[in-house]
Amino acid sequence: MDENLGLPIGYIKKAFNVEEADAFFGTKVSHYPPCPHPERLNGLRAHTDAGGVILLFQDDEVSGLQILKGGQWIDVQPLSNAIVINIGDQIEVLSNGRSIASFYNPSMKATMAPAPELMEKVNQEVDQNYPKFVFGDYMSVYAEQKFLPKEPRFQAAVRAM
Repeated sequence: MDENLGLPIGYIKKAFNVEEADAFFGTKVSHYPPCPHPERLNGLRAHTDAGGVILLFQDDEVSGLQILKGGQWIDVQPLSNAIVINIGDQIEVLSNGRSIASFYNPSMKATMAPAPELMEKVNQEVDQNYPKFVFGDYMSVYAEQKFLPKEPRFQAAVRAM
């Protein structure tokens, strides 16, 4: 994130840490079951996240996350197998309000497959849910799928390979 903002490497880490107190990682686990009458509720009040970087693991069936765009709140539909990364107030301040997408991707020649260590349980094998593929091949198919509906894009790209 530092480099993408044009800052020296380690700038955000340094800004988040003070000699006598380091930055900290916290976890909040919430469970919001589907409401039988959602039209009767407003949900949580409008808010921003106070911290730095927030990883949100949404439930596929329970929506509720919204973004403020042009003065209007817009629903963010949950995506299967996705992690929503929110930039909190402190990164907004450090970046002076800039929005920059950052990606950490495998080499285009990297072969992607489930890690063998995660395919085994004690005295039992686990089903392999994903095929083995080369990341560059996946990106070629992904680019063709880019403007299809977002929900099935990953699954459609894997199936097309």
